[in-house]
Amino acid sequence: MRSRIAGVLASGRVEIGPREADWVLEAAESRASTDREVERIALELAERRAEGEPLQYVLGTAAFRHLELSVGPGVLVPRPETEVLVERALDRLPPGGAIVDVGTGSGAIALAIGQERPDARVWATDDSAEALRYAQDNRAGLDLDVEILRGSLFEPLPGSMRGRFDVVVSNPPYVSESETHLVGRDVLDHEPDHAVFAGRDGLSIVTQLVGQAVSWLRPGGWLVCEIGQGQSETVVELFEVAGFVHSGVHRDLAGWDRIVEGRKPQP
Repeated sequence: MRSRIAGVLASGRVEIGPREADWVLEAAESRASTDREVERIALELAERRAEGEPLQYVLGTAAFRHLELSVGPGVLVPRPETEVLVERALDRLPPGGAIVDVGTGSGAIALAIGQERPDARVWATDDSAEALRYAQDNRAGLDLDVEILRGSLFEPLPGSMRGRFDVVVSNPPYVSESETHLVGRDVLDHEPDHAVFAGRDGLSIVTQLVGQAVSWLRPGGWLVCEIGQGQSETVVELFEVAGFVHSGVHRDLAGWDRIVEGRKPQP
């Protein structure tokens, strides 16, 4: 059966990894109770992948740090580079601190932090009902105490939390509408545009985030934000204009500027 799956995968228009046939077969075996059902499901999954659907959508799961998250159409697939964002946020989060993940999508960032720092008070927001269904399902599967709210940026948070967060963390959309050529066909055809693209310069959401975050942080709190290639200087300027200090840039594992962070001044 594996050879048939591999043949279907090889017939498609996307580059296939060496273990994808094994993963497709394992996914089919987890969903079926008979050999005939396994074969039918496996070939259906292989055809979807061969047509360019993201592997994580086909399998229904994505690995992120120590988590196995449910993902599918309507939610962004968590990327390895975002694990660096989580590391920076964890470094800035004091014991028992409060943190909000703005634009949580599948819940990857918030749930990873909640799992690794059970002492923390973790909140998450997103304005996509589809994405939040995945986030809520993932939270239920992990049995984590993470508050997930629907709304744009900070809008759904209770007013009582204004000025009380120790960390605001976000992986906002940051690809410009003119850079579709830099995005893979599987992303363009399948992942939600609103989670990838952000206006002409890619900074429309980042600009709003930085401008609003300062009022939700306690004095001395940190904003930690993922960015796109070539955006670091502009985003550092946005941080400084908003009043953040100690702004810094951190690279991902590939060597690209990927994270900008800044601190709200203390009196």
